Parts: sequence; structure tokens; C-alpha cells
Amino acid sequence: MGQDVHERGIEREYGRRRTFSGPWWQLAPNVFIGGLLILQATANPYVSTRHRYEAALLGVVLVRIVLALLYRRRGRTIVGAQGITAREALRTAHRTWHDVYDIRAELNPNGRFENAEWTTYAYGSDGRRMRLPYFDDWQLPDFHAELADLRAVSALHRGTAWELRPEVEDRIRRRARDRKTGGMVGIAAVFALLAAFVFLA
Repeated sequence: MGQDVHERGIEREYGRRRTFSGPWWQLAPNVFIGGLLILQATANPYVSTRHRYEAALLGVVLVRIVLALLYRRRGRTIVGAQGITAREALRTAHRTWHDVYDIRAELNPNGRFENAEWTTYAYGSDGRRMRLPYFDDWQLPDFHAELADLRAVSALHRGTAWELRPEVEDRIRRRARDRKTGGMVGIAAVFALLAAFVFLA
């Protein structure tokens, strides 16, 4: 492994290699709902206050479709001597090797809805994580070996071996709890908005 690491080097790019990292039926409902809303808005001769809600919902659906298409086109994980870059649909994040605390494979929480069972994150010393697009076991047939190779070669550029630090692990766990709490609050807010639309319409 060590000889292969030195021969391959650090420069590499991970992009979409297989057709789709999630089943097509994830996008199909958005297209179907958007089509129905457009049809109803253009075919219905009666104007009502419900059109505002329909227009808002249509806007959300269209934004989701555009973001999914942009992610398929732009999504990349780029590794170089200076660090690691995650390029998503609209945002590009970069961490230098000095700022990278760890690179970890984690079970994909959306595994039931996506082909990828494992996905990869780069963690910083502040506990923040950065998802690495298309660095997963759906796009990479030998995913765990590729991750081990990346960790080995990047350790040479970091100047230190990968080691766990209790204070950073505490930050990571704290941020994970915050994400979970924020997700639950977000879901509750969505249900509250839907209920408001149903009862106030």
C-alpha cells in the first residue's frame, strides 16, 4: 500500500461515475407535482387566494429540481497538495490539510432513498463537517480501499498521522446533536406550515 500511495500522489478528483447516486423516483414526484400545479394554474379560469400557495409550492419544487440538476453537473470532490475541496450545486467549500482533523466514512442517513450506503465527510478541528460529493460506495467500487489510500497519502501532506483528540471528538458529538435537534425543529415547522395551509385555505 505504501508504495502505491507514493506512486499515485495526492492529486485526484471524484465526480459522478455512475448514472445517478439516487433512484429516479426521488425526482419524479417533484416533476409530477410541478406539472400538476402548472396545469391547474393555467387551466383554471377562477382566481382564488389558493394560487399564492400553489405558486409558492411550485417555486419550491422548481428550485429542488434545478439544485438536483446543478449538483449532478457541478458536484466534485477535488484533492490536492493544498487541501480538499467540496463543490456542490451552488457552494464550494475548501479546507487546507492543516485544518482537516479527520476524513471519515459514515453510514448514509438517506441510505433507504439513495444507492450509496456510505458517504464521506472531512471534519475540521472546530467539529464542523464537510460532505465530500460523490465520494461514496455507489460511485467508487472499491470505496473503503480508496478512502484508506486517501487518508494515507494526505497524512504525508498534513505532516502528522491521523489521531483522535478528545476535545475535538466532543465538538463533533455536540454538533451532531445540534444537527439532529435542528432537523427535528425543521420537520415540525414544515408540518405546522402544511397544517396552516390546509386549515386557512
